[in-house]
Amino acid sequence: MVIARRIAPWRSSLLQALPPGAPFSLPPFGRGQRVHSSLLFARQAVCFLRHRVFVRANLTMKPLLSLLALCAFATAGLRAGDDLPALKDVFAGKFLIGGAVGSNVALQPGHPLRPLVEKHFNSLVSTNLMKWGPYNPQPGEYNDAEAGAFFGYGKAHGMHMVGHTLFWHSQTPKWVYEDSEGQPLSRDALLKRMRERVQRVAKLYGPSTDAWDVVNEAIIEDGSVRKTSFSRILGDDWVIEAFKIATEELPKNIQLLYNDYNMETPGRLKSVVQLVHDLRARGLRIDAVGSQAHWRLETPTIAEIEASIVALRDAGVKVHFTELDVEVLPRRVNGAEISMREQRTPENDPYTAGLPPEIQEKLAKRYADIFALFLKNDDVIERVTFWGVTDGDSWLNNWPVRGRTNHPLLFDRAGQPKPAFHAVIETATQP
Repeated sequence: MVIARRIAPWRSSLLQALPPGAPFSLPPFGRGQRVHSSLLFARQAVCFLRHRVFVRANLTMKPLLSLLALCAFATAGLRAGDDLPALKDVFAGKFLIGGAVGSNVALQPGHPLRPLVEKHFNSLVSTNLMKWGPYNPQPGEYNDAEAGAFFGYGKAHGMHMVGHTLFWHSQTPKWVYEDSEGQPLSRDALLKRMRERVQRVAKLYGPSTDAWDVVNEAIIEDGSVRKTSFSRILGDDWVIEAFKIATEELPKNIQLLYNDYNMETPGRLKSVVQLVHDLRARGLRIDAVGSQAHWRLETPTIAEIEASIVALRDAGVKVHFTELDVEVLPRRVNGAEISMREQRTPENDPYTAGLPPEIQEKLAKRYADIFALFLKNDDVIERVTFWGVTDGDSWLNNWPVRGRTNHPLLFDRAGQPKPAFHAVIETATQP
């Protein structure tokens, strides 16, 4: 920490010398090194200065040269990814660490995300592949070649494999709800079609699958059932019917989950807890609840997240955090309803040139607080999955505003660990 103390006096003057939004590139810390905000800032700044950024006259050369020398020492020999601790190893024995990826990661042996995926994750889920539309876009048409490659890749690397998702109102083709004449299906006909879907994935991918999100986002924030084609044809108890099919058709070793966002909302949380009780009263399986965890820098509070964990523990189910990311950009939309959209403006896309150091620090603290909470409740939390691997492949670059530059994950667009990565590692190594 002597280095950090010597750097700290020049922090403010260096910040003044750099234009806002400087596109910093962070070389990684080595194993066991403690994160310090002043050191992080200095390392960011040095990388930027190496690109011949003009330095204002109010920053004298003596402290600048001193800073450069200190940072050269601090970063020497720490650039190899092999020097980083693996997330899955750091949290081994606590909970699984998962990543959500596109199927191209499995299909392309040289895909650039593979080294990060294989090093850091022991659980894997496809962001889109197994949803009804992408997997079965037309009657009799199935994307089994891609699905087989994805599950095969995961199992070859010892991954806990998650199917996402059997039933969701979005990305379900219109034909699913209609007969050959384009008329709405009867209740029995839709239930038959749903059962056939589950039977197929159970037969083809049952041995390769460890968990399924059976139903996704069926309850809105006031606790009522979302109005969708499923609910209109089957009634508000359609989620019960979906779990009945899953209980009867999927192998018993596959965990069955209900998955939703904003699980900290009291109305939704209460209804999900009631759903757990209703399913079990009927002798149906629900093994865990998936909390998507699409969070922001300030909301929900840690206390609100913990209250949801406690409520689910009391209901007798395990908790999976299934789609974790932390939004750093401003937006009006709350939650994760993909139909909601906003227009792109300079005000809601302020970090196109890179994440400023002060926001990096906020993101790191937010992730540290989140993982400290996860560790506190590791008796009930079985899995934490990030929705994406690097900032560049995050869905938040295109939702709710298309074409933004978002920074919600632990690795930047170059696949380098951010301060948030080191903050997460540190939560597991603190006494």
